[in-house]
Amino acid sequence: MAAMDFSAENGWRERLMRWLVQILHDLYRCANYRHVTAWDVTLEDLQQLPAASTGRALAVFLQQHGFALMPKFESHDLFHVLLGYGVTVVDEVRMQCCLAGSGRRTAPTLVVIAVGLVFYPEYGRDFWRHYQRGKSMVNFAGWDFKVMLLEPIAVSQARIHNQDS
Repeated sequence: MAAMDFSAENGWRERLMRWLVQILHDLYRCANYRHVTAWDVTLEDLQQLPAASTGRALAVFLQQHGFALMPKFESHDLFHVLLGYGVTVVDEVRMQCCLAGSGRRTAPTLVVIAVGLVFYPEYGRDFWRHYQRGKSMVNFAGWDFKVMLLEPIAVSQARIHNQDS
C-alpha cells in the first residue's frame, strides 16, 4: 500500500489520518492477510514490462511517488493507477469511496471512508460522487490483478469501467 502524500497538507487532520491508516493497515495485515500470497514481483520486473502495459503504468506510479511495492498489498497501488486517484489523504478517501461503490466493502475500506467523513465533512458530497462513480463500474473486488500486469493499461481500465475493450 502506498504511503499517502502529506507534503501539501500538514495539518492535524492529515497527521492523525496518517497515524490511523498505519494502525489500520497493521491490524488488517495481521488479521486478514495471512492467506494472501504476495505477487513476488519487484519494481525492476515491472519496469521491464511493455511501455503501454498495466504493470509498467504501476512502475511509473511507484517511481513518481517514491513508493515500493508492499507484499500482499500490491493491488492497492494498482487501484490508484487503474482508477486515476492521487495519493493525498482526500484522494485516498475518494478512492475508497469509489471502491466501496464498486463492491469492495472490506473493513479498512469502510473505516477509511468513515474516518474521512468525520475529519473531512466538507468533502461529503465529493465523496458521495466518487461512491456513485464506483457504482457505475463492475464489481472487481475479487479479481486477480496480478494477471492484468501484462495487458495494456487501456484494456484493464476499460474492463473495470465495464466498457468494451
